[in-house]
Amino acid sequence: MLETLIWVTAALCLLAGVIAWSSYHDVFHPIILISPMFGFMYVYMPWRLMDNGQLYLYVSDEQCVAFQSAVLAALGAFFGGCLVGSNSPPKPSWSTAVIYDPQKIRIGGFLLGALGFAAWMYTVQASGGVTNVFGNVKGIGWSDWGYIREASYLMIVGLLLLFSPEGFNLKDKRWCAAVVVLSGPYLLQGLFGAQRGPTFLIIVTLGMSWYLARKQRPSLVLVLVGGTALGFLMLFLVMNRDRIYIGSQHELEGNISGFFEANEANEYIFGTGCFTAANQTGRFFWGKRYLAQIIVRPIPRQIWPNKYADFGVAEITQNAGVAVTGLETIMGWSEVPGAAGGMVADVWVEFSWLSIPFLGLIGWLYGYIWRRSVSQGGPWTTLLTIAVLLSVYFVSQSGEAVIFRSVILSVPCYYVWQKAKRGYSWTPQTLAA
Repeated sequence: MLETLIWVTAALCLLAGVIAWSSYHDVFHPIILISPMFGFMYVYMPWRLMDNGQLYLYVSDEQCVAFQSAVLAALGAFFGGCLVGSNSPPKPSWSTAVIYDPQKIRIGGFLLGALGFAAWMYTVQASGGVTNVFGNVKGIGWSDWGYIREASYLMIVGLLLLFSPEGFNLKDKRWCAAVVVLSGPYLLQGLFGAQRGPTFLIIVTLGMSWYLARKQRPSLVLVLVGGTALGFLMLFLVMNRDRIYIGSQHELEGNISGFFEANEANEYIFGTGCFTAANQTGRFFWGKRYLAQIIVRPIPRQIWPNKYADFGVAEITQNAGVAVTGLETIMGWSEVPGAAGGMVADVWVEFSWLSIPFLGLIGWLYGYIWRRSVSQGGPWTTLLTIAVLLSVYFVSQSGEAVIFRSVILSVPCYYVWQKAKRGYSWTPQTLAA
C-alpha cells in the first residue's frame, strides 16, 4: 500500500507541474519550483528507504501508510490552493501602476545590506575572526543577542532590492561592489561552513534575481538542470559537513547515497514518528508554536529568560517542538537534536486535520503573490523571490524556520518600497498578465 501511495504522490507532483507549466509558461511559478522539492522529500526519499530495506527498522508499514496519506492530502491542498491563487483575476485598480524611485530603492539596498554585513562581521569577530570560525566544522559566527545574529539576513534584503527591476544597475561600480560584498558572507557561510540553508539562499537570490531584474525568464531546461545541480550540491555539503573547513586535510566524499541511510534524524522517518506520536497522544498545538514566533520570539531572552516556557511551548527550544511528548514511548526511539520533520509533519503537529485547509491557504498565498508579481511587479516581485527562498525551509524543516525569516526579509523590503513610491501612471499592460 505504501508503494502505491508513493507512486500516486509522484503522479500528483508531476501533474501539478504540468498543469502549472501549460497554464502559465512561467518557470518561476511556485509549483514549478516547489513540486520537485516535494517529490524529493515525499517520493524519492521514502522510495530509497524502502529500496534499501531500512525504513521499517524505525517505523511500521501502517504508520508510513497513514503518514503518506496525510502527505498526499496536504500536497493536493497546497497545489490546488496555489492554482486558485494563480488564477486570481486582476483588480480594476491594477490598471494604474505605481512608480518607484530607483535611487531610493538602491539606497535602501545599500543601507540595509551594509547593516546586515556589519552584524555578520560582528558575530564572526566575536567568535575569533574568519579563520577561526571557518577553520572549524560548521563554522558560524555568534552573538548572545538574537537581533544581531538574525540581522545578517539584511544582506539578502539588500541584494533583493539591488536586483529588483527598479534597483538593477549593472553599469554602476558601487552597485557591483555592493553585490560582491553582500554575496561573499553567504557564499563563505554556505560553502566553507557546509550549510545548506545559506547555500540555497545566496544561489537562488542571485540566480532568480538576475532574470527578474531584467524582466526575463530562463528556459525550463536550464531551471531543471540548475535546480538538480543545486540539489546535488546541497547533498554534497551535508555528506561532507565534517570535512569542509579552512585547513581541512580530509578527502571529500563524492557519494551522496549515505544521505538516504535510515536513522532517527532522517526527515521522512522523523516526520512519520512525530505524526504518529501526535495522533496517538492527541497532543496538538493549535497554532501556539507559530504564534510564539510572532509574539514571543522578538523579545530578547535577556529581558524574558523563560519566555517559551511561560508561553506554554517549552518544547519549541528543541527541534521547533515538533517531537511531541510520547515520541520515545510510542516509537521506541527519541529525537535527535537538530532533526526536522518536514512541512507535513510540522503542520500536522500544529493543526491535526486542519493542516489540510491551512496548507491550501498557504498554497493560495504562493499563487496570489506570483499573480501580483507578474501583473504589478514592484514589491510583489521581491515578495515572490522571498517566497521561493523560504520554500526550502517550508518543505524540509518547520514553520518556525519560515515565520521569522519571512518577517526579517519581507518587512524591511516592504518599508523601502513604500518609501520609494512617487506616483502612479496608467499602464494597460498590467491587465494583460
